[in-house]
Amino acid sequence: MAGPVASDVELLLEEEDRPARSPFTFPRRAALALGCVGLVTVGILARGGARGLRSKSGAFVMLEANTDDCYEASTYYSRPTRMAGSERTVELSVEACQQRCFAVSGCAHFTYWPDGGCLLTDASSTASPAIAKYSETVAGPPYCGEKPDIVDTVTSGVQGAADTISSGVQGAVDTVSSGVQGAVDTVSSGVQGAVDTVSSGVQDTVDSVAAGIQDAAEKASIEVPTVLPLAVPGINGTMCAKYPACVAAGIEEGNCCPNDDHVALGCCMGFAPVIAAPKIAPGSECTSFPSCVVLNITGACCPTPDGTRLGCCDSI
Repeated sequence: MAGPVASDVELLLEEEDRPARSPFTFPRRAALALGCVGLVTVGILARGGARGLRSKSGAFVMLEANTDDCYEASTYYSRPTRMAGSERTVELSVEACQQRCFAVSGCAHFTYWPDGGCLLTDASSTASPAIAKYSETVAGPPYCGEKPDIVDTVTSGVQGAADTISSGVQGAVDTVSSGVQGAVDTVSSGVQGAVDTVSSGVQDTVDSVAAGIQDAAEKASIEVPTVLPLAVPGINGTMCAKYPACVAAGIEEGNCCPNDDHVALGCCMGFAPVIAAPKIAPGSECTSFPSCVVLNITGACCPTPDGTRLGCCDSI
């Protein structure tokens, strides 16, 4: 994270970068002694084992556990003290400052100051010994040993996004497919229901017609008894012998009025009335006219008793 206010260390470095330099020269032996003290301090602060750091791009790198030959104790890089486009940040450890340098393109060195300040420099900067006040300053390259492999999490993120999109698309396809299948099943069920309804109605109609035919056949097969008219016994009873007309007709035995079939014979009504023969006027006999004789007509012809003159009367 960037510090909005420059520290005393940075002010010191800016003063150092000015053209006018102090004539004071720090003794080489004192510098070496301070370097040894700083190296011991760094060794105490160093944490055992490999340290994993994550860059701004999300890549995860493994720093070498042995940094004794990598870090430069009581040393800082200046002239210039910061590479173009970079700012001073405050980091929690030397390793974090080194990781920041590794993540920034063009960074060749880092300087980690006792107050947590982290400055990045490019290849144009040179190493300088730190004064006793800043003997705990540590500098170094962007990585120690061989360049660590970077597991680019961007690729992982893209893959994850692709998997998510693929899963979402598959889910959408499955949902659409399920909906289409449900619609097909609903339509199929509706058609089947309609077919079943029509089939049931037709079957009911057939059954009803068949039942009607069966009923009609059963009714037709039933023999309806003949209802005979009620025959009232004659005035003399039912026996034939009681009726003179029946006896005269030669029927004397059994029942006649009515008989055993409940039918009253005609003789039960007595003798038929005698119809008087019509009178034939003289000269009107059919026998007097040959044509009427040929026609086998008897009685009165010319004219008849009712006054009608037949055609045979005028024939010769």
